[in-house]
Amino acid sequence: MNKRKSIIAVTLIFIVIIFFYINKGRGYLTDEELLWLNEQEAIIYAANENAPPLRFVDDADNQYKGVVVDYMNQLSLEIGTDIQTVPMEWDEALESLKTGKTHICDMFINDERSQYYLFTDTIYNLRTVLLTKNEDNFNLRLINKMRIATEKGDYANSYLSENYPGAELVYTHNVEEGIELFLKGEVDAVIGDEPIITYLLVERNESHNPEYSNIILYQKEVVLGVSKDMPELVPILNKAIERVNNKGQLEKIQQKWFGISVPLIKDRNGAEIIKNIVISVILACGVFVFILLNNLSLQKQVRSRTKELENSRNELQIIFDGISEFMVVVDSNKNILKINKRFADYLGISKNDTEGKNCENYMRRFCNDCKECLFNEALINNKKIKKESIVGNEVYEMNLQPLKDANNTLLITIKNITLDKINRNQLLQTNKMIAVGQLAAGMAHEIRNPLGIIRTQSYLIRINDKIDETVNKSLNFIDTAVERAGKIIDNILNFSRLSSNGKQSVNINQMVQKLIELHTDAIHKNNISVRVESNIKEEFQLNLGSLEHILLNLISNAIDAMENGGILLISTCEENENIVIVCEDNGCGINENDINNIYNPFFTTKELGKGTGLGLFIVYSEVEKLNGKIDVKSKIGEGTRFTITIPLERKTDVDRYI
Repeated sequence: MNKRKSIIAVTLIFIVIIFFYINKGRGYLTDEELLWLNEQEAIIYAANENAPPLRFVDDADNQYKGVVVDYMNQLSLEIGTDIQTVPMEWDEALESLKTGKTHICDMFINDERSQYYLFTDTIYNLRTVLLTKNEDNFNLRLINKMRIATEKGDYANSYLSENYPGAELVYTHNVEEGIELFLKGEVDAVIGDEPIITYLLVERNESHNPEYSNIILYQKEVVLGVSKDMPELVPILNKAIERVNNKGQLEKIQQKWFGISVPLIKDRNGAEIIKNIVISVILACGVFVFILLNNLSLQKQVRSRTKELENSRNELQIIFDGISEFMVVVDSNKNILKINKRFADYLGISKNDTEGKNCENYMRRFCNDCKECLFNEALINNKKIKKESIVGNEVYEMNLQPLKDANNTLLITIKNITLDKINRNQLLQTNKMIAVGQLAAGMAHEIRNPLGIIRTQSYLIRINDKIDETVNKSLNFIDTAVERAGKIIDNILNFSRLSSNGKQSVNINQMVQKLIELHTDAIHKNNISVRVESNIKEEFQLNLGSLEHILLNLISNAIDAMENGGILLISTCEENENIVIVCEDNGCGINENDINNIYNPFFTTKELGKGTGLGLFIVYSEVEKLNGKIDVKSKIGEGTRFTITIPLERKTDVDRYI
């Protein structure tokens, strides 16, 4: 009896707690959420600057106003953090949200936007209409023959393309521009949100014109799209949206701007019904739990335990399938017992297709040779085996691990380590270059002293009147050798210290012309034609010393490669927030076997005495320091093309607003 009373009491408490959290607990921010908000300077909302009455810039006071702007202010009060509202053109607002420059924007949901944004709960409903000329026999299929004005980046564009592919779309910056085109007769219709269309027609005294009619195309829920850089913001906004809507703030804002109208009011009856159903289900579950606990038996305990084991097995299967590495379990006969989804997808088959089948057809590409099977070695010796294999252009690491407490069963994991190997080799190359640079700086200092002595003694001997012509020739050889050694030392010093990290305003075109002028004699001597192409008109904050090192060495190498004449092309452009510099010649080209070594210090293919092997090493080091990339393509007898990509640092549009 006491046990039954305890069960009843626990069940009732359980029901009350759940009911309390459903009705009272929602909408309040947790300590972690409040801490996260405190770390943010502001939340930035950006949307259409001309979509009255939803959002628009008022010409009278140049303030951003409207229904949604007021709604953002209410959300700001609920979360206790400033939400800054920034007007933009619609397509710019979407792009800014995609790149994380802004944080939220109200929108419809579609598959394309789901790739770039996270979404909150619904904030209101909105109808989209087609404003066109009034016709008695109007049929929606006529839309396929219409010329329709539509806002850039609007959801309506994908809707029209999917449902009315024959329609000709004329893109505008906003709905107002589309209505102007419609009233002038330049388009057959204009598509837009119903409140915006209605508002703009009233402004033009065209709202009751019998020649025009609004055709309702669809009604959808509007949500807040959130930058994928801020997933923590979604649950915070959901709680604030619930609190604002429960207080009836949306209705009050709507009355302020254009009175009561059905499209913006979220249907609460359905939500209340769902809420009541959830509560009823929970109460029913409570009664069921009460009955279940009141009628405990050994049979039900066994079933409960069986269910737990089944859930555990399912969880393990989910984990097994979710692992990014390829995983296979085989028995002693090399028959596949289990394979994870990632490996099955790689093979292009279903998981069930492999169970019970021999592993040879699926593992051969990784094992290479089934005659000396690694599985046998792992099972017989009961030890872990690791093996690397090359499949196409990728490197894989295969680990074979006998499973304990499983009779002659082997777990095989296969991991793609191609990127790891590339990164490891790049790290070794970088470390090697740093070490060589330190060594070269010390050597240059030590060699310069004896060269000074040789130069001084040569001068003293040369001013002696008693020396003959033979001695003069010998002194000339000595002076030439000293001068050449001095140039090598200069290169070594440049390579050891390279350039500073300071940035300054750089005119790319002027810098290129100046460097070409330094090689004027060699260019004329080798009968080389120089072409410079550039679409850059502004200056950028860059490391001038590094750029000069890079281009100076590339131009010098290109001239050396065209001893019998040719064309030197230098092009610069700005591309995706990067400066791209291309230096291309049609000279002798680079042997394919030497391509991987050209950035190594002191590696040169030039004749003895014509190259130090430091030029391309300096280029590589300077590009790395600028966080850039260098790419080379070359063919013997056809020429060489170096492409340098250097990232730019700029102020964003949002920074300008703030």
